[in-house]
This record gives sequence, structure tokens and C-alpha cells, in this order.
Amino acid sequence: MRDSDAIRPLTGELLLAAWEAGATGHELRRPLALLAAAIPGADQAALGALPLAERDLALLRLRERTFGPELAVFASCPRCAERMEFTLHAPDLAKDLDAACDAAADGPVEWAEGNQRYRLRPVTTDDLIAALAAPDLQAAQDFLLARCVEATGEHHAERSQSPGKSAPFSPGVRGRFEELHADAELRCVVECPGCAGQHVLDLDIARFIWREVAAAAGRLLREVHLLATAYGWREQDILALSPRRRAAYLELAGA
Repeated sequence: MRDSDAIRPLTGELLLAAWEAGATGHELRRPLALLAAAIPGADQAALGALPLAERDLALLRLRERTFGPELAVFASCPRCAERMEFTLHAPDLAKDLDAACDAAADGPVEWAEGNQRYRLRPVTTDDLIAALAAPDLQAAQDFLLARCVEATGEHHAERSQSPGKSAPFSPGVRGRFEELHADAELRCVVECPGCAGQHVLDLDIARFIWREVAAAAGRLLREVHLLATAYGWREQDILALSPRRRAAYLELAGA
């Protein structure tokens, strides 16, 4: 899903439909609900099978088209707990994900280790959802590794179908797994205004854009309520108005 032209902004009824679909399931399914609403004719199964870097790149483009290119980010300093505020730019973040998407497009990583041959693919949303059944974090990590790695050889490792089983892979395989996914993580370096310390922070773009969508949906529902109360209009007619017209009518209604 690297065709940005296929992604439309979430506005009006589309915004509310995306929010409603995402609010009814587990949070891991929310980014898929947003993309399904934004991409006409999207295949839910295909979206769930996207590598995380490709999914997050699509989310960044969706965010840019819906709310603009600048992301206002807030965090607490891990050293002194000072509140940090900074701005990130969606196009810059997208560049960071392009390399990971290119690597995923080249197909699984293959290599030999001793008498074993391995094929490693990137983690997908479907993998994360399947790992929810794991009893703890370590078991979930092992399960993800087992789903993404195929091993053949004299003592090949069986692919685990149970989130409760550990994956019998060597440190070398685990290192390859971490290396493959390092570029798929969005990170930024920020300086704390309180202690002047520099920190590397992770950005969960799926969670970030969901919070924005939920907030925007709440504002839109309030606008619908106020205009319906003031003028007796139907929801679909209010949602069909442009944001500027809705704001003008809200001002006339004294809201």
C-alpha cells in the first residue's frame, strides 16, 4: 500500500464511520479500520497482512491528508519528568519508513547458519493480533519470531502455532529479526527544556492517529448535535456540509 493517491482524507461521514469501526474492536485493529475507511475497495485481509512499516507509511499519508503534515507531540522527560513539546513532520517520518518498505518489497531475508537455512519476513498486524493469546511478553516475542521465520535443514525448527510455546531459535536468528524491524520503528531525538538531556523517543503512529481521529469524531458529533438542535437538520445533511459552512452555521446559532 504505497500508492498515496489511493488514500482519501477522513472527513464527515467517513470520519465517523472510521471511528465507529475502530472503537468496537481491539486497539490493534484500529489502524486497519482507519485504512479500510480511507482506501476505496480496501481488502481487510490484505491490510492485515501488510508489513508494519508499509502499514505505518500508509497511516502517515492518511494523517497528512486528514490533519496536515505537522504532528504536535507531547511527552514527559524520562529523566526529570519535565513536559516536552515538539513538532514532527509527516514527510520526514515517511522518508524514514521508505527504506524498511523497500526491504520488505524485496521479499523475505534468506541466509544460512550452520546446517540451517532461514527465511525471515516482516511482522504484520495479523501477527500482532495472533500474539495477543500469549501468556506474557517473552512468549509473545517468541511466537512472533516463530511465525515470521521459516527454517529448513538437518535440525529445522518447527513453526509454532501456539502462543504459549517458545521459539527454538539461536541468538543469531533473533538478532536478524531485530535488525529487520529496527528501520520500521519511528524514533526521534528530543532535548528536554528542563534538564537539557537528549532522549530517543518512539512514536506509535497507529495510536497517535487514532487519538486524533477519536478527538475529531467527538468534535464533529457535538457539532451535529448543536446544529440538529438549532435547525432540526438531519445528521447526513449536516455531515455533508463543509467544515467552513458548519462553523458558519454554528456561529449563527450562537454555539
